[in-house]
Amino acid sequence: MDKSAVIKQVLSPRVSASVSLILLLLLMMVLASVFWSAAAFSRDVTLPVSRPVAAVAQSAGGPQYNVQSLLAVPLFGEAPQDDSEKVIQQDVQRSRLKISVLGLVSGSDESGVAILRHGSKTKAYSVGEKIEVAGSVTLLAVMSDHIIIENNRRQEKIELEKRQLSGGITAAPSASAQPADDEVISLDRPEIKELIGEDPMDTVQNSPLKLVRFFSASPVTENGQVKGYALSPGRDPRLFKLLGIEPGDVVLSVNGQSLADLPATELMKLMENTQSFELLVQRNDSILSKRLDL
Repeated sequence: MDKSAVIKQVLSPRVSASVSLILLLLLMMVLASVFWSAAAFSRDVTLPVSRPVAAVAQSAGGPQYNVQSLLAVPLFGEAPQDDSEKVIQQDVQRSRLKISVLGLVSGSDESGVAILRHGSKTKAYSVGEKIEVAGSVTLLAVMSDHIIIENNRRQEKIELEKRQLSGGITAAPSASAQPADDEVISLDRPEIKELIGEDPMDTVQNSPLKLVRFFSASPVTENGQVKGYALSPGRDPRLFKLLGIEPGDVVLSVNGQSLADLPATELMKLMENTQSFELLVQRNDSILSKRLDL
């Protein structure tokens, strides 16, 4: 037997064992890899938890701001004060303007209303309103017995002889507040005599019920109290038109006496002892003065 045959017989069992061992190790490695891969798929995946980001990040040691105080700051500056809020001066001189005060509607010096006449025009003015006269004249305040005006930046006052009436009206005597010619209505006109008789004074004083067919009156209340009487045309509207009265006109006073609590007996006495009636009439936002001559 030669040497090569002897070597093969000696090495063959050893080589076979080594190869088998290597193959076994490789198989074990493959099985282990497959096992751990399957295990990885079966486990829940845990994601990293991130902390929520703060809505407002503040640097350590940085300044702290009060948001409310910042919002309170006027971004466009302070609003200018209203010019109507003026301080009423002491010892105000009387005005030389030819303005007559017909009446004062009660209220504070900020909310009062003055009934003024300049020339032939009568109008009610509220505080802060410009008076319709030449120049720059504004009503500043309404007091109990006078008004304060601003005439070209100078404060002046206009007084009146007070006659306190119920319903919050202070009226001047009729002599100081004569209506203009176009506000005087004579009942002696032929077209009026044709309706109420040849002697208007006798009809008004002795037969006032004859006038009922020409107009009607209904009380007007304010804050639960009678303010005046609203006039409406009656069955015969001719006299209503001749007197220059419009539907809804409210008569506030007669000869300076308020109708708020004037008894019928007192009204009858006025009709018996006078030859003219001066009416203070409210029409919408205006105050008119009408005089009826018998």
